[in-house]
Amino acid sequence: MDQYKQLLEDSKSYLKTRYDLLRLELLDKLSQIFGILVFAIVAMFLFMGAVAYFSVALVNTLGNVIPVWAACLILGVLLLIVLYVLNRNKEKLFINPFVKILSGLLFEQPRDEEQQSETNNQNEPQHETNV
Repeated sequence: MDQYKQLLEDSKSYLKTRYDLLRLELLDKLSQIFGILVFAIVAMFLFMGAVAYFSVALVNTLGNVIPVWAACLILGVLLLIVLYVLNRNKEKLFINPFVKILSGLLFEQPRDEEQQSETNNQNEPQHETNV
């Protein structure tokens, strides 16, 4: 009977440890996702600031050659063209890389399995074909 009690307590301890491990893994994944999102937001704001400064510089440069209203109109058209191209390629440029990062983060193999699969791949015999 003592063995069953010990087994029950060991099982409870094991399940509690697995639960704690799951919580820690979830915390790790969420913190990495949060870090990626914060980086993306900061990068977006910095990019928007850079576009604003380059736009002002371009308008000032073109303003020396043509009227300022025409320079602003040309810049507006250029920005709309860039926006159109980005919108047409949003899956390839934004969505697919983001999904790839998240899926790699959420579904990565544990370190032990990666090392074991690399070892198995190296130990497999290489088949040469003579033509």
